[in-house]
Amino acid sequence: MAPRGSIKLESFMKTGVPFNLEGDRLEALLEWRPRPGEALTVSSPDGALFRARLIELQEGSATLVPFEEMGIAEFAPEIILIQALPERERMETIIQKATELGITSILPFKSEKSISLEELDSRQKRSHNWGEVARKAARQSRRPDIPEVLPYGSFEQALNIAENSSLKVMLWEGARPGLKELLAQTPKPVSSAALLVGPEGGFTANEVKAALDKGFSAVNLGLRVLRTETAAIFGAGLLRYELGG
Repeated sequence: MAPRGSIKLESFMKTGVPFNLEGDRLEALLEWRPRPGEALTVSSPDGALFRARLIELQEGSATLVPFEEMGIAEFAPEIILIQALPERERMETIIQKATELGITSILPFKSEKSISLEELDSRQKRSHNWGEVARKAARQSRRPDIPEVLPYGSFEQALNIAENSSLKVMLWEGARPGLKELLAQTPKPVSSAALLVGPEGGFTANEVKAALDKGFSAVNLGLRVLRTETAAIFGAGLLRYELGG
């Protein structure tokens, strides 16, 4: 579930001083599918972030020049967004905004009331482009990494993927505590978190029970009824803001 494309250097860098990438660091660069002249975010051993421009790309090596310091990267716990598959182009919107908000990975899944991937792609094949949506959003938001869009799975797989998360949150309109209230009571720092978001029709009673049995805390986002993409974006933003990063 680790983000891709993170270019972490072994030595310190200075603006205006070129550096070369080879091996694993070159592979990380190639995850961005860059072209000479483009700028990317890279990090020094002390966590300092820089914007660096790709000057030359050859087989086996690349040359970049740092031109802007961005400060030190803050602590950012891993957050996985576990999203019931929405209809039409809404998954692209969720991936784009979750990437901008710093989500680590995204898992689309089939719930009892959601559309299936087969149904979605039979109307217009979209899922093959989700990784590119994440890549473009990461570039636009100047992230130093690209979140992974995990393979579409079942509800059981969606619950199991969060097994090792230290904080598990399920958005459910039937819950009484709010997400903000839960986060206020959660000891910090949190090393990892999972956010489970249902479809337009919500979770069934059996799904709620299954998630609770797996250690998820059910919370609401207030009195308003939100679309699934709105709930995902709002929940992801609040988690990232409260947990850091």
